[in-house]
Amino acid sequence: MFGNDLYDPGLHLFLDDEEVQDHPDFTRKVQHPQRAQEDPVLLPDRPWEGKSVQLWGSILHDDEEDILKMWYLGTGHGRSIICYATSKDGVSWDKPDLGVVSFDGSTANNIVYPPPGDAHDIDPWGVIKDPLEQDESRRYKMGGYRQLPAPPDVPEETPDMDREARNARRKILFDRIRDRHGMCAAYSPDGIHWTADDTVLVPRAGDAGSLVYDPMKRRYLATSRRYETVMDHFVIEWKRYRRVIALSTSDDFVNWSPIRPILKPDDFDHPEDQMYVMPPFVYGNQYIGFIGMLHSATELGPVQLATARDINHWSRVGRREEFLPVGAPGTWDGAWSTMSHSPPVLKDGTLYMWYTGSRQAHGTGDRFVSAIGMVTLRKDGFVALRCGIRGGELMTEPVEVTGPQLSVNAICLFGRLQIRVIDDVSVPEGYDFADCNALERRDDTDCPITWGEAKRDLSPFVGKKVRLHIQADNATSLFSYRMGS
Repeated sequence: MFGNDLYDPGLHLFLDDEEVQDHPDFTRKVQHPQRAQEDPVLLPDRPWEGKSVQLWGSILHDDEEDILKMWYLGTGHGRSIICYATSKDGVSWDKPDLGVVSFDGSTANNIVYPPPGDAHDIDPWGVIKDPLEQDESRRYKMGGYRQLPAPPDVPEETPDMDREARNARRKILFDRIRDRHGMCAAYSPDGIHWTADDTVLVPRAGDAGSLVYDPMKRRYLATSRRYETVMDHFVIEWKRYRRVIALSTSDDFVNWSPIRPILKPDDFDHPEDQMYVMPPFVYGNQYIGFIGMLHSATELGPVQLATARDINHWSRVGRREEFLPVGAPGTWDGAWSTMSHSPPVLKDGTLYMWYTGSRQAHGTGDRFVSAIGMVTLRKDGFVALRCGIRGGELMTEPVEVTGPQLSVNAICLFGRLQIRVIDDVSVPEGYDFADCNALERRDDTDCPITWGEAKRDLSPFVGKKVRLHIQADNATSLFSYRMGS
């Protein structure tokens, strides 16, 4: 059984030191997901897809139907076409003939957007199945960038226009549509039949972005490029900007906060590095972001990690190591790897994720030749705190005990990993290292930790804050711990 909702207030990861006092002899290591196979799981093999299928879209598990649903972008006939596919395993995908949108005179295809009669494309930011929505016709929501039609006083573009005249027209155009571009939405009862809405929900956002649901705060998140990027580029011709990540939030999908930057390249990045896009999602008790980096000096685009406890304050993970590197030179994903605009999907202790890959660099050749691949990762396995054969120790900050059962996700194949409880400044009787029923010589994603022959749990401390002192006596990789029922 797959699962989408990764929010768990009792699950604590080690992407940052927010909840860690210190971890001597443990070193933070960003992990790499494993490609499920060498070849893509979805290729452009239909005329309406053109040369490219891209996950400027989402993959969701529908718990009611027990199936994976994908919305992806094709570029047949030069248009942005959103298509739909389904899968039971994430590897083999079915592209059903839906009979919804006509292409070359036939509706025997899997196109779902633009809907019939709508001539305007959308640069998709993703799809959510909204658990809060009471109106069945709006159960599915799609966000995306649109430029609404220009007012009639903008001169028409003609084939004989020279470059200077075209640029002058663009200035007039974008000045007229200052508040008529940004994130718009479309709505659907089933994810297949869509109705577009011309309301600009997040004005002046950039063309690339991501829309997700936040189960921790029961709200909606939209990330894009910084406010005014398009206007700066075309109106005042400030083209030396770098792409950064900006955020807008909404509690009702009607009223959205002004979009504002939340994460920028800094002095530890190359001067030409840019942040192309970042899908954020809730995992455990925090937020994680998949940053689609653009290293402009090489035109390569790997994925890095970011994390936040407060949605408006983000930090980079580790030493900026790549989470999903591009593939080897010459392979189908050898220059560009960008994650889907949706959270990972969890099944049987494994995270499943999908990404767009391209063999050509962002700014060279025909960069719109692309396909979709799948990667897997150990549950909670974004980052490992690792120690060597001499072992290591970790002391948490005071954390609230949200449930009586404590478990750890760790690899400890040659020794023991044990925990004692610190209540204020003392160790309660029976909760010391000597009492701990430890993780020993095993690899376990959910190993219960108890104390003594009675296998005491954390029941005496539920609702209180305690510190956990973790000790490993040999080489260990520590991924997470969880308090719960």
